[in-house]
Amino acid sequence: MRICILRLSAIGDCINAASAVFAVQKQNPKAKITWIIGPAAYALLKDLMPEVEFVVYRKDGIRGFKELRHLMKGRTFDYLLLMQYAMSASLASIMISARERVGFDSERAREFQSLFVNRHIAPGGGRHVVDGFMGFVSAMDFRPSAPKWEFFFSPDLMERSSELLGKASNYRRICIISPCTSKRYKDWPIESCIKTAAYLVSKNMCPVLIGGSSPEELKFEQSLMNAVPQTMTLIGRTTLPQCMACIRLADFVISADTAAVHMANAMGTPVIGLYATHDPQRVGPYNDRRYCVSVYEDLVRREYGRDPAELPWRTRVRDPKAMFNITLDMIIGRIEMLVHDLDEKDNAQTEETSEFSDSDLERGSDGER
Repeated sequence: MRICILRLSAIGDCINAASAVFAVQKQNPKAKITWIIGPAAYALLKDLMPEVEFVVYRKDGIRGFKELRHLMKGRTFDYLLLMQYAMSASLASIMISARERVGFDSERAREFQSLFVNRHIAPGGGRHVVDGFMGFVSAMDFRPSAPKWEFFFSPDLMERSSELLGKASNYRRICIISPCTSKRYKDWPIESCIKTAAYLVSKNMCPVLIGGSSPEELKFEQSLMNAVPQTMTLIGRTTLPQCMACIRLADFVISADTAAVHMANAMGTPVIGLYATHDPQRVGPYNDRRYCVSVYEDLVRREYGRDPAELPWRTRVRDPKAMFNITLDMIIGRIEMLVHDLDEKDNAQTEETSEFSDSDLERGSDGER
């Protein structure tokens, strides 16, 4: 079976879409999967998914279409999974030959995607974007399964990421902070982030700042470091795979609505997602949203005068100051809840180890009582 996936961006969405790839590989290890992907997401996933063939597509108008057509010349797939409903992705899909072309259901699809496919995923199936991606697995007649992320991390990558965290390991807990997004209205306000970082330090937890090197992020870094110098910064100092590996090594993450949330979810690292403009039930960490801080529901009611359930599932809060409605007390409350759960888990593991050791002593070195 030859499968072509077309999902170009964004990084968080590509991480979520990877769950469908792993589900297919689990049920059909011989499936040949080609993923048409954007440059940024490729930089993250190319080494983490070694059994997938990646083809980088750069949005460059007619030139980009011609390049993709050249790369796909002479190739026919059993399935094309059009996992991005943007018109630019649909137009790019014309360059790909496939017997079955699968798109989103009518609720999720936009920008005339239905004109470019001959099959749709089943409607319903869950509100979260991951549920939509997993719908493509069922559309190919594979068994529905719980989403799992099984990325490959090389020993060298893990060693380098451990080195990057360095002195943070001297603290009781390591907390990765990802405050900035591609949309300024979703950013974590700097004053709130500073107070949260100061709280973490007061509890012997190390805040570790991650992000790129845009002017906004560098300005954010300078303000935070000046206010809370104990903060460790990795701004502009990691590759995307290293950033994801650092999240894997951390105790927990606090993040605005951006890719770090989905990195943490994929790694099984608890994450406090901060939501004001988008519904965390749709775009939050898929596996565990207990620790999310959300004012989305209240702001939707204030702006639209209706409950979120009565509105289209993509409804966004338009207030550019929406994130300022998330209070410090809300965040600290979630930190306390999460750290308590981590402590309980650590204590249970310690007791289990102790019981195992006592049992070994009772048996004696030859395994007999």
